[in-house]
Amino acid sequence: MEGKLTTIRSEIEKNLSRSGHNLASFSKICGLNRGSLSAILHGNPPKPMSLGQIDAIIKAFGFPDGWLYPLYIDECFNEEKVSRRRVEPFLIRCAELGKQNCIDETIGRILECTKPLDIIYSVADKLFNKGKIQESLFFYKIVVENESDSYSERLAISHYRIFKFLQTFDMEEKLRAVISFSPFRGRLPENLQLDGLLMLTQLCFALRRWEEMEVYADELRALANAVYRQELRRSEDRRREALCTERPLVVYYGHGYLLKAISLSKQGRYEEAKKYTAGYADLSWFEMLDEVGHQAVEQFRLFATGNSFTLEMLEGNVEVIPAYVAFLADHPGEILPGLIIIMESANRFGFSVDNVLTRFSREMLRFEQFEDPINIDRLYRLYYQVAIYQIRNKQYIVGVEYIIQSLELSIKTNNGIDFIKCVTLFETNRDYATQIQQDKYRNLIREVRKDEKITIDDGRHFSIV
Repeated sequence: MEGKLTTIRSEIEKNLSRSGHNLASFSKICGLNRGSLSAILHGNPPKPMSLGQIDAIIKAFGFPDGWLYPLYIDECFNEEKVSRRRVEPFLIRCAELGKQNCIDETIGRILECTKPLDIIYSVADKLFNKGKIQESLFFYKIVVENESDSYSERLAISHYRIFKFLQTFDMEEKLRAVISFSPFRGRLPENLQLDGLLMLTQLCFALRRWEEMEVYADELRALANAVYRQELRRSEDRRREALCTERPLVVYYGHGYLLKAISLSKQGRYEEAKKYTAGYADLSWFEMLDEVGHQAVEQFRLFATGNSFTLEMLEGNVEVIPAYVAFLADHPGEILPGLIIIMESANRFGFSVDNVLTRFSREMLRFEQFEDPINIDRLYRLYYQVAIYQIRNKQYIVGVEYIIQSLELSIKTNNGIDFIKCVTLFETNRDYATQIQQDKYRNLIREVRKDEKITIDDGRHFSIV
């Protein structure tokens, strides 16, 4: 039906005639002043319609929301000049209604005007501030693709918004997000820069890029320290507005030390890691703490206790195992990452942890319910270490089953390096696999070949296996 329409006014006139209404009666139904309605339909030139007016007319006719929107696009332009007053609310409403064709056509015409990104960025921000996050990202991406000034703050913020709301299991997409956003991190306002650095560091953890993670952790710690000193000075001047951050400042401060310590431990620099672990173990001295801030301080204390056990385990100190197991039992949220460390240490130093696996066997079954990317990655690492452990202890069938589960998780996260590790481990132990296990393995490999799914990142480029 929309394809047969000529102009928005001719369509309104046609439906007025069909409904039997005149201007007077229809103006009462739609709630518009009769004079305004006449000026819209019969003025010379016709008076442009606002979005509110066209929505009222659509509702009065009883048609679905957005029915005349494809024809309303012309109302947003006058002699190739864009009416910002009309086009911004129109694009926002189109995004809310999912009218992508209208958005695409309107954006195409806006980009032919002068200073088009002012409007598109404004639409993105208004959608974002209304909580329409996914709808806003489309417009932020247009800014990123068309902004010519690489030092523009709106370009940096657009990259930040896109990066912040990335939700994916795919390791290739995560890496691309880091590469795209990283150059713009220092051009953000300080409050967004704190959050951006925290996310970069955490994402590098998921990608296991430990040296990059260390760099971002250093930047986060330095910025959090500087902002803390700045906020202390501001607190003495009540006229100055405090910096507004998404999380309490102590969260960024503590994570600067926590994530630095983790990056060092992943590089085998355990003694250095201990020094930074001490840096977030007791943050009770931190000023300007609200209730959420005090909770964060307690959380960091808990992390420091757990990570102190971790560092002892990574150095092969088996004497702490009973205390570590007791700690994990008291803090269920730490069981999965804790078990990874225990299994890695057992495989590295060759000691038995059968009693630990038995102790947490029920919890391990529940881990399969996890759906978030961080815990999916953790579950892969646990299963892979358990597979090595069981095979080393000649529990071959159990070990091979864990290899297959690890392989499934590596495919889910599109992690080529993990995939190859699982394939190599399976092939090394193929002779111990049952026929059912070999059939499972074969089917998984066939699916990968069929979809060309797995991506390998060698730090320089992407390639398909």
